[in-house]
Amino acid sequence: MGIEQQSKRVTVLPMKEKKYLWGIILAGGDGNRLQNYVERLYGYNRPKQYCTIVGTRSLIKHTLDRAKMLIPSERLMTVVNSSHEEYVSEEIGYQLPETIIEQPCNRDTGAGILLPMLKINHLDSEAIVTIFPSDHFIKEEDRFMENVWEANVFVHNHPDAIVMLGTKPVCIETGYGWIETGYRVKNNSDKVFRRVNNFWEKPEIEQLERLLMNGCLINTFVLVGRCESFIKYIKECVPDLFEAFKPIRINIGTYREKVMIKRMYHEMPAKSFSKFVLSRIPEHIYALEVTGVYWSDWGEEHRIRKDINRHNLNKKAPLLAVSSFCK
Repeated sequence: MGIEQQSKRVTVLPMKEKKYLWGIILAGGDGNRLQNYVERLYGYNRPKQYCTIVGTRSLIKHTLDRAKMLIPSERLMTVVNSSHEEYVSEEIGYQLPETIIEQPCNRDTGAGILLPMLKINHLDSEAIVTIFPSDHFIKEEDRFMENVWEANVFVHNHPDAIVMLGTKPVCIETGYGWIETGYRVKNNSDKVFRRVNNFWEKPEIEQLERLLMNGCLINTFVLVGRCESFIKYIKECVPDLFEAFKPIRINIGTYREKVMIKRMYHEMPAKSFSKFVLSRIPEHIYALEVTGVYWSDWGEEHRIRKDINRHNLNKKAPLLAVSSFCK
């Protein structure tokens, strides 16, 4: 079922309200964990999001094309680092310049999310925003984006909510956020939304077996919420970061915006959005379990090798023996 067919079936969010749908592509990381793998693939190091690991498109192009199934290109903000200018031009230079947001340096996901949220809020105070990391492998993309659409509908009807898209783990896996879900929330679709009882950002390995046995979900970090809600929760949970952004906030949309970003960004506190925001507001978080979709975070080499072997994706990629840790 295509995304437009699905949107016709779900009538809770009127078509005129789709003008409020925005997206943020997070592409500011340096990909240090994949450096050795990328150097074997390319012969030199480059950030993973600008790498074509399988097929003919880089990870960031895959992400943009996936997001465009629902959100118009002009409402997709891509957060990049100034030091990656060459790769940005090479891979996504066709995007509108005003949709590419340059950070002078990487100050973790707190700053990486707050900056584009402030810009979107300046342009559209009614915006509902979906956050997309740029290093995911998703096989059934149409079906995945149908879930993103349903999450936007849910947020339209629950304005204070942040929706996490979660998937069932197939093994004990480190490096993810984990979600313990609670009771089901009534809504007008066949998708199952649940309250979040607890959220753990990259728990210790001793906890993982218990989380797996308890049916917890993995957080894909694809998040949906009102722009104003994201900003409000950052302000409440990390006031030092919000206050550090003040010289930038008051100049958003003016000729001084870029000057203030360059001047102030290096002094920003480096705060993980998951650790310092999501883990502190479980009462505002809802989980949507994504079913019938194969999803993987390609931030680790063993996951890439596992998926290439499992799906016979690209025999030209550098393959080593798949780790027995997570087959």
